[in-house]
Amino acid sequence: MREQPVGRPVTGIRPVQYWDGTPVPFITGWSREHIPPQPLVARRGWRGTTGLGFQDETSHVDRHYDALWPRMSAARGGRPDFVTVHALRQRQAMSRFLCQVCGGPTLGTRRPDERTLFLAGSAAGRPLTDGERTASPPLHAVCARLAVEHCPPLGKGWVAALVSHTPVWGVSGLLYDPHTLHSLPTADPTGMHHVPFTDELRLRWVLAMRLVVTLVDVTPVTDLAALADEEVAVGRGTPDSRGWRADKPATGTAPARS
Repeated sequence: MREQPVGRPVTGIRPVQYWDGTPVPFITGWSREHIPPQPLVARRGWRGTTGLGFQDETSHVDRHYDALWPRMSAARGGRPDFVTVHALRQRQAMSRFLCQVCGGPTLGTRRPDERTLFLAGSAAGRPLTDGERTASPPLHAVCARLAVEHCPPLGKGWVAALVSHTPVWGVSGLLYDPHTLHSLPTADPTGMHHVPFTDELRLRWVLAMRLVVTLVDVTPVTDLAALADEEVAVGRGTPDSRGWRADKPATGTAPARS
């Protein structure tokens, strides 16, 4: 268990892990997080239907939301791969309202406001809208400022919003042919198929890589600095030249700025 700073209230904001002076988001994959061999088979499930599975599958471990998820280690180390999203940490962050940057809980950081903040890249400035779907987990306002400062895609433009409700919609992942067990192509730039939980047939043949939610009751945000100040005001962070720093750097991270 990570040590909590002495004399400070328990905080939702965690120390951000750094590599070579660059902050690494909680959901980013690392070179030491190998995906072990996991041959796929057509397997009859507990509901009596046939779908994608592992030969030695343990359903309560390998399946979540009725979908099959990849087996992969979750020990961050080596070099970060900023292009890769760690499937299991993404699912954990989305389902538990954890910050995609620091990994801490996002609920209650601006009490009594229980809405969560979502951020997306948008060079054209198109706002997040009610009913929009996303596979990008929430984050703290102070962590959003850090992301905007260091993430190249966000440097081209970003949009943010406070969201009241985020019901799960489905998953994004690799879809397999039931007869050949070959992955099916997709024109989507992510290389993944998007499968709603209402599509039981395709859900049986997808290897899920992302949990997708719907954004409901969306309020656009243009001033991240003001939101970050609210988090600081309730004792959730310590101001520095960026507006925040971790209370105590995690092992192997860069020291916080003074």
